[in-house]
Amino acid sequence: MTTGGDSHWGTYADWVVAGATLLLALVAALQDRIRAWFDSPKFEITTDTAPPCCVMVPAYSVPDGLFIANYVFLRIRVNNVGSAAARNVEVYAHSLHRICDDANESVKSFPPMNLKWADTNGAIYIPSISPYMGRYCDICHVADPARRTEAEKPRYAVPTTQTTMAFDLQAAPNHKGHIVGPGQYLLEVRVAAENCPPIGCSIQITLQGSWNSDETTMLRDFVNIKVLKTYEMRREPWRVFFFGQWPK
Repeated sequence: MTTGGDSHWGTYADWVVAGATLLLALVAALQDRIRAWFDSPKFEITTDTAPPCCVMVPAYSVPDGLFIANYVFLRIRVNNVGSAAARNVEVYAHSLHRICDDANESVKSFPPMNLKWADTNGAIYIPSISPYMGRYCDICHVADPARRTEAEKPRYAVPTTQTTMAFDLQAAPNHKGHIVGPGQYLLEVRVAAENCPPIGCSIQITLQGSWNSDETTMLRDFVNIKVLKTYEMRREPWRVFFFGQWPK
């Protein structure tokens, strides 16, 4: 004969078994999401105005291989300091400001666009960056002004002795808003991946306006690049947990 107390205990046990079964099913369905929550990529952005981060390289025409000019490339290194590979990594140039004495002035002609990865023939996505590995991304370049091509010339007239700086966007706009003159600039970039929360990065770039054909002298005295800060973007943890993606 079953007493009322035994009946209650039986009901509780049934609820516990049902809850445990549901929990196990949920864990089984979301095990990849749970693993990704604790085992994920993480970005660190570094730079240095010296090789191998920044370099002077010669450019040649295609297909005849004629010398065009020497270029100085200023780059950042995107490092993955997390515990999983970052997939489909991109770097987006969000905005550009000219640093002035009283306030920063927005360069309104600068077009927000993806930047190109170094040594990839212009790719804007890197399929994968493994843990504790990194890749260089081209930020901008400076050409020898005496051999500056038509495509490298800004919208306004400049002396053949004065350098200009062209940002390495995925496409060079016809209005040439990506080319700027001497000065100090603040570039805001976003670094994102398919399976990693995006981060923002503030980069300060200085162009003095003079050229020197010696790489060491040029990088020491006439150009400079440095990371001022990195910061987290807006997060929606529920989205990455349940759907495996971060908001665009």
